[in-house]
Amino acid sequence: MNPIRRKKIEAEAVRTVAMMILSGKIKDPRVHMISVHRAEISEDGKNMRIFVTAICTPKKQIKVLAGLNSAAGVFQTTLSGKLSLRIAPRIQFLWDEEYIQSLDESLRLTRKPTNPD
Repeated sequence: MNPIRRKKIEAEAVRTVAMMILSGKIKDPRVHMISVHRAEISEDGKNMRIFVTAICTPKKQIKVLAGLNSAAGVFQTTLSGKLSLRIAPRIQFLWDEEYIQSLDESLRLTRKPTNPD
C-alpha cells in the first residue's frame, strides 16, 4: 500500500471513530469518555489497530476495550463506506500504553526539582 494512502486512511479512521463515539452512534454503555490516539493499518489493508485511552481503573479499562471491540463491525462498515475501500479492514482496539508513558515522562520532565535545603 502506498505510504501516503496509508497515512490518510489511518487519519480518517481516528477521526471517524472519535466522531462516532462522540455523536452517540455507539449505544454500548461501556463506551464513553474515550480518547482515540492513533491507528495503524497493515500493509495489505486487511487489519487495523486503533489505540485508545480513557480515564478509568484497570478493571474498567477491560470493559471499555470489550465494548469497543464488540462494536468493531459498525466501525468497519462506516469506515469502508466513507473511504470507498474494497476490503473493509478488521478493526481491533488496543489500549495505548505508549501514550500514557509519554504523558508520565513529560510530567516528570516538567516538574520543578525540589531542593532538599
